[in-house]
Amino acid sequence: MPSGIVIREAKKEEIGLIRKLSVEELPAELNEKELRSVEHAKEVFGKRLDVILGRGGNEFYVAESGEGIAGYVWFGVSERPFSGEKVGWIYDVLVLPEHRGKGIGEALMRHAVKVSREKGFDQIGLMVNAKNRAAWTLYEKLGFETEYRIMGKREGKSVSASKT
Repeated sequence: MPSGIVIREAKKEEIGLIRKLSVEELPAELNEKELRSVEHAKEVFGKRLDVILGRGGNEFYVAESGEGIAGYVWFGVSERPFSGEKVGWIYDVLVLPEHRGKGIGEALMRHAVKVSREKGFDQIGLMVNAKNRAAWTLYEKLGFETEYRIMGKREGKSVSASKT
């Protein structure tokens, strides 16, 4: 764990800040079309967060430095899409920009994996934006593997044919 960083369960009064940070960091996850209406995307995303928060079973852990919260991980329970099996799920992990590159994201992820094991889950999942190379590189380093791919195509854009 990085020096001077403590990972602890978030206090109830910090959940609002975590929700706000999650919504504010959203533009980094948006595609080209969504970026044209960032405020609408934030509004829709915020409502979805509220639904997930309302279901219960959420746990939030913060990485705290002497300066305050440096990042967080949001852990909960989800189901495998075809079997209904319950699995640990990382809904969000975020390290504030001024604290990135110091090992905090890795420490938060390791903590979430530990919590998942302690709760008896033999599998933990997450989703990651294909453009977020730093995140998926970290997840692969921690043993996560790609299970599904969500692909999209914007109509009206040309698709170059591969040359053989």
